[in-house]
Amino acid sequence: MSPSGAQPLPVAGRGGAAASLADFAPKNILVLGAEPQRVTAALIEPVEEIYRLIGWQTAELPAGAGPGQSAAALVQAVNRLESQFNISLWNEEEDRPRLHTYDQALVEGVGQAVAVADLLPPLRVWMAGLSGGTSLIAGKEALAGALCNHVATYRFNAWRSTDELAAELELLYPDVILAVGGYEETDRRGQEQVLALCRHVIDAAVKLPSENRPLFCFAGNRQSAEAAFAYWQERTGGSEFALAANVLAQGAGQGAGQGDATLAKVLERYHWRRSQELPAMRRIAGWPNHPAELRSTQWAFVQAVRLWSRRHRLTSLHGLHAAADRWLHVWTSDPSVDGAQAVSGRSIQTFAPEAGNLRICYVRPGERPDFLADWPPLRLVSGPWPDNWPRPASHWWDPLGLVPAVAGAGQVAPEAALQVLAADILEETGPRLGHA
Repeated sequence: MSPSGAQPLPVAGRGGAAASLADFAPKNILVLGAEPQRVTAALIEPVEEIYRLIGWQTAELPAGAGPGQSAAALVQAVNRLESQFNISLWNEEEDRPRLHTYDQALVEGVGQAVAVADLLPPLRVWMAGLSGGTSLIAGKEALAGALCNHVATYRFNAWRSTDELAAELELLYPDVILAVGGYEETDRRGQEQVLALCRHVIDAAVKLPSENRPLFCFAGNRQSAEAAFAYWQERTGGSEFALAANVLAQGAGQGAGQGDATLAKVLERYHWRRSQELPAMRRIAGWPNHPAELRSTQWAFVQAVRLWSRRHRLTSLHGLHAAADRWLHVWTSDPSVDGAQAVSGRSIQTFAPEAGNLRICYVRPGERPDFLADWPPLRLVSGPWPDNWPRPASHWWDPLGLVPAVAGAGQVAPEAALQVLAADILEETGPRLGHA
């Protein structure tokens, strides 16, 4: 399955015994999870009035594995789950989970299938700005914690040829060209400087093949945005662009423009849309049955942290999903709980405008950047517990990394997801499940 021909190493396990595995109930749920280097297939079903984890199969994939290999490995994980319990879970003809129908003579298949996946690597962002001491610093701070890798920074130099700049872009192959610069309240001269930067960068970008042309994202002076986008469309023939809140306006506490999303949010949405366009993701999107739909791994883990915090009535909870290619930190706090901690910090982005506060950020595996210093202690981890985060006396740990896949069931059965997390996956001060 990997470029070298190595097969992913499967990991299997069994949870608490069901009342009857032979007579598989139609209320069971097949939960599927796919990440660039890991896949999960698990069965949950009611046992003595609560949902339990009946069994699971996981597989690790090498760093070079492509999205199609991840999807294929997930099907193989379902096939191993079938063999584990001698039941029918996969419909080869329809290339999807076998769903139970009430007109069948024998009870087979599953009542519900859900899936969470995100098979696109973090976005590669190339950033250009006017000043290394202001706009580029603000841009770096805005990118901190976003779902991206910042590959290079360019300080505007009008004397640099666009051919040279185009060669750099072709070498670095960014997914996003980010332009920053200019405070919101600036004069005509300031706006012209911002537009000169944008024209210079755009003239270089149009030299790239159209099929490899990055997204042009503008997070500078909003008064310059319309002219910058007009020039981009004129030169590229209508290539895609995006507007984010001015990184300097955020840093100075100025209004960023009504309705403008933060840079991290713009990149997150673009990443998810690009991920959904992958053929492997479109294939996986056909596997959940109504009312479920394909959700991102981030969405699932965020819901798990929320559910767990509410279950234990915590003022705040800091959780980490430690995947092989990225670490997702989630901090949720609930003001309705007495003594809830205040959440602050420009580098931490709000995930959703719901009651309570929710902050998320991505970091490279093993990193602990300074902007996480004001976060509460890490108490919930899915995946290997990181060496650079001490374990509090009270914590919850899922070493197998099953939390996101199981939490995916929360979109159709939140109580079922919570019951499985509580009964089989997360236990205070340690895991209930070990490596099989």
